[in-house]
Amino acid sequence: MQKRTAQFSVLVWLLLACNAPEAVPPNQPTPVAGQACPDWVHNRHVVRGPDGELYPTWHPQVDPEYGCYFDHDHGDDPRTSLANPELPPFGYVGKLAGMPEAHEGFKVFVANRNTRNDEDRVALTSTRIVAHMGTGGVRRYSVRQHSLMFDLVAPSGHRVSVQGMADTGLVGSICQRDLTLGDADPSNDIGRTVMTLPGTGCHGNSPGSLYEIWAFRLRLADKVEVVASTAVFDPITTMNPANLSELHYTEQVFSGFSGLRGCDREAYHGPVYWYNRNGPEIFYTDAFGRPGGPIRQLVSRHDDVGIWMSQRSDGFQNQFKLISKHCAPGLGLKN
Repeated sequence: MQKRTAQFSVLVWLLLACNAPEAVPPNQPTPVAGQACPDWVHNRHVVRGPDGELYPTWHPQVDPEYGCYFDHDHGDDPRTSLANPELPPFGYVGKLAGMPEAHEGFKVFVANRNTRNDEDRVALTSTRIVAHMGTGGVRRYSVRQHSLMFDLVAPSGHRVSVQGMADTGLVGSICQRDLTLGDADPSNDIGRTVMTLPGTGCHGNSPGSLYEIWAFRLRLADKVEVVASTAVFDPITTMNPANLSELHYTEQVFSGFSGLRGCDREAYHGPVYWYNRNGPEIFYTDAFGRPGGPIRQLVSRHDDVGIWMSQRSDGFQNQFKLISKHCAPGLGLKN
């Protein structure tokens, strides 16, 4: 009996030791649960990219080991995705493109097959979006291309696992967007629809509700085109169309809104267009989708202008919309 008790005590000690927080590095501050994490805690969340280098990656907003929090979030846990459960290397595509992207802006959206959304639609495929979309700064008003990773797995055998710098079109208000999309001229299409200062858009001095949505288009070597849209209901900043470098916090521009942190989001997964009937399924491109670069792309052998990605009693759609809420205490103004 004493031997069993001793063995049990040793087992408990081993379990506690395995789950114990790692020692604080010399000359570094000690993390405190419920407070902001020191930088060194954040810097532990890395993954090795395709080039063998280490890159920052997804992490929960509250560090699971120390209980301290980060001032930004990255959305859904990519490890829950049935399309691709690997941790994404944030910044890999931007590095190849020579276009560094702020770490806080990387957001993950997971939609697994059979998920039901707020419109009573059911996902028919499993998809994952990793998009660079933050609302805390003004650089997004002038930068048109942003990195996108997109994964899709369908029961029909359709599959996509691609990444690159996606085109997000021009920037403007929602009323400008509707006008440009209806004029049959694709060169002036607004893909980044943002909040603008009162009197410069179509919402007047009181918008009623806030909304910012981006349309990402990624075309790779004429084999596939992925369309995905990501949106926030609480954008942190608002644009001045006359001066894109001016910083205006939305909660100061429009009365009745406070605590906006770009954390109340949704995404439109799809549509996807296949032009790869004769393969190969695996090919390589540069960061802008041109053939012959270092980025490994996977596109199944299909030739289909979209597939059904969601279903409701009144019909099918070639995209799936899903709300994703990640608001929590401690989020800052760069999220």
